Amino acid sequence: MSGTQLLLNGFGLSLSAGAAILVLLLLRSGIARRYSARWRCVVWLLLAVRLLIPLPLESGILRIELPQRLSQPQYGQSAAYSLPQKDAAPVPQAAGQQKKENDTEQPPASPDPEADFQQPETPPILLQKAGPSALSVACGVWVSGILLCAAGQLLRYFLWRRQTLRWNRPVQDEKLLQQIAAESSAAGLSRPPRAYYNAKLPAPLVLGYFRPMLLLPEVFSSEPAMGAVLRHECIHLRRGDLFWKLLFLAAACVHWFNPLVWIMRGTAHHDLELACDEAVLVGTDTSQRILYGAALLEHAKKPVARVDAFHGKA
Repeated sequence: MSGTQLLLNGFGLSLSAGAAILVLLLLRSGIARRYSARWRCVVWLLLAVRLLIPLPLESGILRIELPQRLSQPQYGQSAAYSLPQKDAAPVPQAAGQQKKENDTEQPPASPDPEADFQQPETPPILLQKAGPSALSVACGVWVSGILLCAAGQLLRYFLWRRQTLRWNRPVQDEKLLQQIAAESSAAGLSRPPRAYYNAKLPAPLVLGYFRPMLLLPEVFSSEPAMGAVLRHECIHLRRGDLFWKLLFLAAACVHWFNPLVWIMRGTAHHDLELACDEAVLVGTDTSQRILYGAALLEHAKKPVARVDAFHGKA
């Protein structure tokens, strides 16, 4: 597949996926009443994966085909044409005339048959070098936008990570460590994440892909209501939400020119948080739900610096 065809397929894919995203956003209130946040996250994940595969499907919504390039004859090539010859009846000749012609001496054949026939010289054709096409320029702009967007997000993340982790302080409260271990086990983790206090964070979050850590604000109690907050963060780790957020970011960088893809990313982040809340509240009674809601409201009052989707909070 040529680069031009790949560009057209990617552009058509962005348009068709954008239309699907717009429909889902318009029907979001009705969908939220019928389907859980977990199922909505699955739909966003499928859309993000499709946006990262710019190959046409057999039953694609929008498929653009390029016409075949016409081959032009190159200079110096000639085609041989043969004219049909009509069959002519032989003309009878007199005997004397035929004998006279036979006695006539034939001239010797030319040693070089091509010397008897010379082709007329064709004036040279001056070819001008064609400049880049509009599709080539568009492809370059698209790739440049992807690289700039990805580089900007990575730089932003690593700067934030470097500035934030400087304030880490290991958690040494045995009661809190036991509560973290209990909530990690309840969330389905094989082992609890490393826990740190961080003076720069107003709310808990998880960070890291292969060596995850749980970052807690300096003022964090080990009350039962806080246990549900810890389980919420541990569910993020068990479900691999950090990797899914990275996938959404990759789709947004590839389709950086499409605002609907960026809206999808933010909506998917919100649904991931709601899906974790639903998992935490499974099997709880009314009093526990009230305590958990109060804990969430307490953290929601604190300003949270928006960074990107690499860590637990969007």
